[in-house]
Amino acid sequence: MRHRVIPTTGEALPVIGMGSWQTFDVGANAERRATRVAVLDAFFQHGGGMIDSSPMYGSSEAVIGHCLRELVKRRPDIPERLFSATKVWTPGQAAGIEQMARSEALWDLDRFDLLQIHNLVDWQAHLETLLQWKAEGRVRYVGITTSHGRRHGLMANIMAQYPLDFVQLTYNVLDREAEQ
Repeated sequence: MRHRVIPTTGEALPVIGMGSWQTFDVGANAERRATRVAVLDAFFQHGGGMIDSSPMYGSSEAVIGHCLRELVKRRPDIPERLFSATKVWTPGQAAGIEQMARSEALWDLDRFDLLQIHNLVDWQAHLETLLQWKAEGRVRYVGITTSHGRRHGLMANIMAQYPLDFVQLTYNVLDREAEQ
């Protein structure tokens, strides 16, 4: 598996990660959860490590937590191989802190590797929290996201002013606006 280096630290990450939008939103269905455990098992066996989610992805965070607990029973090395990434996506600093704490509980983690402000929702308030959490060691990396080709100008301004580790934006063969 190829790796790319995180510029701020030099840490190498596999170039392929596991997204969870729709695919892990399977609720409490035991058969579908078992299938997701098998998917993540194969993902880790083949060198994968980064799993990305968001509170807005339905039951995905709860399902990821379930899968990770099941995998650790068979493969105790999973926590060291996991690069956990989720987002905060709610207005208000207090609500954001509550949402991020809930995500930690659902994933059954003490901290995330990466927390991003999804679609720049209340980014000033959440960035203050995330930079403080990073300084305290509660999160390793901080980032921002935007989707559907929106708000790239604002993203560029935030990137120029704040010490971000990651940005996530829409860029594909159908939406190449980010090139500009």
